[in-house]
Amino acid sequence: MDALQNSATVSQAGSREIWREMLAGELASPVEPFGGDRLRPWLLQVVKACTAVGDGLACLVRSLEYVEQQSATVVELWPLVDEWEAVDFFNNADLGHLRPVLLSMGSSDLAVMARRSSRSRVQELPVWCRTGWQVFLRLAGENSPAGELPPSMAFLALSADRLVEDGQAEAAEVLRRFNRGQAAALGVESVLAERQQADFPHPEPSLVPAYLMIQFEPDRIEADRYYLSHWRQSDSEGWHPVRGETAHLGREELPGAVERLIEEAEEKWADLRQPVILEFILPWELLNEPVEWWSKESGSGSPTPLVLDYPVVVRSIERLQRAAWHRPWHHKWRQLRERPADSHPHWSSPERDGTYFFHLERELKEDQHAVCLVLSQPPGDDSGTGRREVLAGLRAGVPAMIWHRSDCADPKFKDAIGEILQDRGLGSLAERVGEWRREALALGPAAWDGHVGRHLAILLDDPERKPSPPGPV
Repeated sequence: MDALQNSATVSQAGSREIWREMLAGELASPVEPFGGDRLRPWLLQVVKACTAVGDGLACLVRSLEYVEQQSATVVELWPLVDEWEAVDFFNNADLGHLRPVLLSMGSSDLAVMARRSSRSRVQELPVWCRTGWQVFLRLAGENSPAGELPPSMAFLALSADRLVEDGQAEAAEVLRRFNRGQAAALGVESVLAERQQADFPHPEPSLVPAYLMIQFEPDRIEADRYYLSHWRQSDSEGWHPVRGETAHLGREELPGAVERLIEEAEEKWADLRQPVILEFILPWELLNEPVEWWSKESGSGSPTPLVLDYPVVVRSIERLQRAAWHRPWHHKWRQLRERPADSHPHWSSPERDGTYFFHLERELKEDQHAVCLVLSQPPGDDSGTGRREVLAGLRAGVPAMIWHRSDCADPKFKDAIGEILQDRGLGSLAERVGEWRREALALGPAAWDGHVGRHLAILLDDPERKPSPPGPV
């Protein structure tokens, strides 16, 4: 309640009402509006109502976060929710004596320990988890399968092992004594006894890629302004993207902002052993932007293009936000993933007849095996051929499109596409495009512009990988 009273949203009548309505939506039950002259009694009533619901306090903070994003109040509240849930999980046990021990630990590898303790179900820690104490509280809210040591207790076991290595045997015994008592209460004594340090191995490198998804959504009011959003996904067991903050930027600021996002993601993923893929979710006007050749290390004097370190594909924000286009999109994606050998590309060859684009859409919709569209021109202005071809492909659900960023009539481009789309099936389009890009990179900055791999663009849209929710906060 003290933290809530410091919130600008809560202290102002208009914004407080917005928060109250969002909280009611999160709880799926009404929240009485504020009445009277004193705010604190009303907050007491709201907090008590939330504690009566299983996930109520998390709903309270989450709804406030919708209004304030990562404000100081929100950052202060989340650890309190974690502590409340931890005490609840351990059936009101006294956790206070664990705090000084866990606070004495360094913070250098807490994310690694959390990942190992949770068997990789926890991929990233939130910004407020900076100490061993905060990580322990956070993990206490994580579910675990029957017969498995809860992640918070596994974390205590790992922490005790590390303390012993650091010569702090007495501190380690505090954690182990607590674990033994809770194991008896939870009926997992045998599981705890079996879990020694050797039982917490580093997981094998996953073949499932991690994704950094970067989205540019145009500001519908200010020209050349965009909402930049991003999501990090590194959970090899499922699709659980972690959303970052949204920034409002000018067009010229986007490359620098992307560079900073990638550097931050690399810092968070320093111990990650999965490959990383970059996906740019772009609006019409940026679809032909060579984002894969934007730079890293631009301040070093020797910048390197993103494509040197990552596979890069683009996606369409228009399709992502247009639910009416999603059914054929899902259908053609299943065709591409499940039966790649039975799939084939469609080469666009526009005629002067003004009905060409209608017939292109019709043919793509009728041919269920056409899952890749080769454009005859790069997507450009509103009335351009390339953009109208992309529109036909999006409406027909085509998940993959390839084009030359400047000249789709270039014979070298046609030869390259002929090789990329050869009869081996279309299941590895991104990999084959990546091979051509690496050939261009091998020529070096002085000569790569003359190689077709420098100009290849690929749109590869997986409907099963969606950021949630799309668009700016």
